[in-house]
Amino acid sequence: MKRHGIFGACATAALSLLSIGAVAQQQSPKEQLVGTWTLVSWERTEADGTTLRQFGVDQNGIAFFDAGGRYIITVMRSDRAKCAIDNFGQVAQATAEENKATAQGTLTYSGTYFVNGSDWRAELGAAPPPGLVPVFRITIHVEASSFPNWNGTDQKWFVAIIEDQLKLTARPPSGGRVDALWKRAK
Repeated sequence: MKRHGIFGACATAALSLLSIGAVAQQQSPKEQLVGTWTLVSWERTEADGTTLRQFGVDQNGIAFFDAGGRYIITVMRSDRAKCAIDNFGQVAQATAEENKATAQGTLTYSGTYFVNGSDWRAELGAAPPPGLVPVFRITIHVEASSFPNWNGTDQKWFVAIIEDQLKLTARPPSGGRVDALWKRAK
């Protein structure tokens, strides 16, 4: 009798765990995206196959996507030199070289996003970019960016979320692609 009781308890526990897993798998794409993500890597691949790590090898970054459809993303080089000024109140006194290094080593943008329902295969062709298994596509609207040319523009990203990893892939109009890999913040 005790064996049947233990077996029954184990079976019930296993079914409960399966149910929890099924609930997680039933999340909408937006529900999967919502949260805080820390940057693992940011890489641009040009149309000729050349790769560029604009933010260096050890990049820093964070992305927030909220349930209301708003986001903010910031990425920066971790090896930026400190400015000669002592505090932020003196930022207007930074040298032209310091300002250039900051501008070239930092990208921040924010705005709104929505999940697209259209077929990503039609835009990418028969095969997705190497290493990408798109789960869904989003469009972000950039309201404010440290790169002012993006202000007021829309960008389409292909999204893959596997467990606690998020991969965003953008296809810039100039060709190539940008791949950003993120890890869900704990």
